[in-house]
Amino acid sequence: MSEQLVRDLKINGLGQAAGGTYGKVSIDGIGTLNGDTVCDLLTVNGSLKTKHSIQGGEIRINGNSSVGGKVGSGRLRVDGMLKVDGDVRSERMDINGMLRIGGGAAGDTLEIDGSLKSSGNVEFETVQVYGGFQVGGMLNAGTLELKMAAACQAREIGGERIRVAAKKGSRKLLGLFTSSLAIRLTADVIEGDDIVLEDTKADVVRGNRVRIGPGCEIGVVEYRHAYEADPKASVGKAVQL
Repeated sequence: MSEQLVRDLKINGLGQAAGGTYGKVSIDGIGTLNGDTVCDLLTVNGSLKTKHSIQGGEIRINGNSSVGGKVGSGRLRVDGMLKVDGDVRSERMDINGMLRIGGGAAGDTLEIDGSLKSSGNVEFETVQVYGGFQVGGMLNAGTLELKMAAACQAREIGGERIRVAAKKGSRKLLGLFTSSLAIRLTADVIEGDDIVLEDTKADVVRGNRVRIGPGCEIGVVEYRHAYEADPKASVGKAVQL
């Protein structure tokens, strides 16, 4: 925390503390933070509740936590369940459990082995998905690679390089999605430079180079340079721009 000395905060069992600036914040039990909190490291092994915002160099959630404000971090790792009412900004985000966001999410690298649900846009340079997601807005990434183990949904998807397929022999997801949902990607519009899709349902797919693989249901494909479709794919029509 810059050059000044700051105190650490530890909550063991049941406790609460004021917000403020800390070095390390450790919660082993049930803790409440009654104000905006800034820290180098936040570790939760239990439950954290706050109606305020959290800014941390690194945040590790191993239990069940809820944040009423925003979350910002250099690295965010969720191995349990985290609910954030506001936006989440993190250079690197690893989701092995469940993350629910009332706003949007942005950063550099996002890896999903569990479940992400965001009401707003999700924007990262690199996105790798081995679990599932529901994005109410646009999912935008420089590189997007999906090997889905659960249903994935977004209103719009944009990226330079997009690769989508269902993972065969799905990983366990702690029951994060209902079994009635097919393991496939669903979107209104998918747009990118280099697109390869499997197990995808979309109204419009638009790109420079587009390959539609098995398990796809596509309304319209709009391509500039190259297009091919697997015989097991369903494509309404393909138009060269």
